[in-house]
Amino acid sequence: MDYNQKIEEALTIIWEEREKKISDKGAIVKRFLKAVNEDVSDSLLSEGFVLIEKDIIKFSNKGESKARDIIRRQRLAERLLMDVLELGRREVDSSACAFEHILSKEVEESICTLLGHPKECPHGLSIPPGECCEKTKGLIESIVIPLTRLKVAETGKIVYVLTRDHPQLHRLMSFGIVPGARIKLHQTKPSVIIQVEETQVALEEDIAKEIYIKKLS
Repeated sequence: MDYNQKIEEALTIIWEEREKKISDKGAIVKRFLKAVNEDVSDSLLSEGFVLIEKDIIKFSNKGESKARDIIRRQRLAERLLMDVLELGRREVDSSACAFEHILSKEVEESICTLLGHPKECPHGLSIPPGECCEKTKGLIESIVIPLTRLKVAETGKIVYVLTRDHPQLHRLMSFGIVPGARIKLHQTKPSVIIQVEETQVALEEDIAKEIYIKKLS
């Protein structure tokens, strides 16, 4: 692992620890030692990526921006590997970090558009939005789309459910509405009706919008 990769890995660690509400230098350095075999906090400080105050590590504006880009590429790579290439979770976890280093800005935005501008990685962590997410329109057709964009009689495979904490979605899991399940759309109005195996399920439109599928021919 070269110097730049170590810096990027360290910035990723700080971001992930912040998501867990951890900013203590001691705890973060332990992860540095495990991931890159050295304490790179001084290098991060000299590069202007972090500020260290009373044993608390936090991003500078420069570090925040760079870490955000790294996390976005990594989590988009995870979605690509799982949703399009259909690799297993273990293969995704081992490949995504290496894959992120070769994504240019243009390729990153193309992948994001292809995936329907996902908001979460396969682990349920937030994917920072990019410029393409704001524009919402692109030259590339999305391969992963909300269930509401499916046409009557079309079939699809559920890729992920965005709002995993919605109580109604938890209830729908008992009907087999989970990633990997194949569904067929029967009706869009006044409610969305889909078939999962031998069961027909009625969904409110706001729930259907949060179920992302890959259309099957």
